[in-house]
Amino acid sequence: MLSTTNIVLLFVAVVGVFALPGQKRNIITDSNRLWANGKVPVSFDSSVVGSMKEKVLAAMQEISFSTHSNGQTCVQFVPRTQEKDYVVFTSVVYGSGDSLPGRLGGVQYVHLYQDAAKADIMQLIMYLLGFFNEFRRPDRDSQVIVHTDNIAPEYRGFFEITNDTTFFNYPFDFESITFFFPYAWAIDPSRPTLTPKYDSVTIPYKLSLSKYDILNIQREYKCGIENGNQIDLLDGTVSFCNFEFDLCEWTQLTDDDFDFQRIKGPGPNANFTGPMADYSSGNGYYIFAEATGEHNEEARVISPTLKAGEYCLRFYYFLYGQDIHKFRINTRVGAVDTVLDSLEGNQGGSWHTYSRNIKMNTDFKIFLEAIIGGTDNGDMAFDDVYIFRGRCIQ
Repeated sequence: MLSTTNIVLLFVAVVGVFALPGQKRNIITDSNRLWANGKVPVSFDSSVVGSMKEKVLAAMQEISFSTHSNGQTCVQFVPRTQEKDYVVFTSVVYGSGDSLPGRLGGVQYVHLYQDAAKADIMQLIMYLLGFFNEFRRPDRDSQVIVHTDNIAPEYRGFFEITNDTTFFNYPFDFESITFFFPYAWAIDPSRPTLTPKYDSVTIPYKLSLSKYDILNIQREYKCGIENGNQIDLLDGTVSFCNFEFDLCEWTQLTDDDFDFQRIKGPGPNANFTGPMADYSSGNGYYIFAEATGEHNEEARVISPTLKAGEYCLRFYYFLYGQDIHKFRINTRVGAVDTVLDSLEGNQGGSWHTYSRNIKMNTDFKIFLEAIIGGTDNGDMAFDDVYIFRGRCIQ
């Protein structure tokens, strides 16, 4: 899944082989574009640093483990020796264009940007195995709206419907690792490029293959259907709220000056310093602190009690306006509050990702706090708050 700050060009350049205008993209139904026996020979060139190799190797191992079926490996990634068709992971850009997915013949260069996250790499490997993004299915217009006017012409090919593919009659899958985040490739980052057609449907944060991603690989590579080995790196979620229906387990504190609002659509400030839409769907709800009439005041919401231990806090935030003061992340133990982090100043008119590891040796709560500046020009918002057991995965 592409993040707001880590937009990775999922680009696979193949020497002499590119998609031409009007060319049928038949990869899913063309067995010649699959890797023989599910085996993908790979190598890394010298431009790829150790930390990036670690993420790529972890992604490949997870895909092999999750798709393991009937006692056999469905897809595997092996060191390249003398194979004619193989993949080279590189930090150098080779060529340009929107290439076809799957095995294309010869050497395929996979460009890894410096800040590529593991989920981005998982998405890229799915492309190598022969899968277009879920939102490019022939039936996608019944489930999602693509806002082409907010996508630069050079990136619109990433969103085109692929009519000659199959999805084995599986339902449309917003959980697929191949789904872009709602604002991917946006010309105006305050407006989404992908919006679910139906209320309360969101595009969630994801790190692992969905159930249908796994079944698609198993059916495509004819290795039997088994879903019992699925790895879900987010199965340690202890709290999640996208605010589509209410505040979930979060509550408004009474030791502040005013309450956050749960709203939908553009923020109401006449200065247009609020979000145009929520983060996870483009047509849902988010939590908003309006600056108008609340100068130098603060609003707070607090989590349920968390047991002592190590956690990852992740959410999306929006701080826009010339008089943004502070958005703080705090812990509360009894009557003792501790500031963990403070986001300050104008962050621009778009959503940003926040994540932090929190380790506590006693039970505690987390509270989020908007401290308004001295004018109307500085709204704050947040959305999609996750709390996971263990450390954050980048």
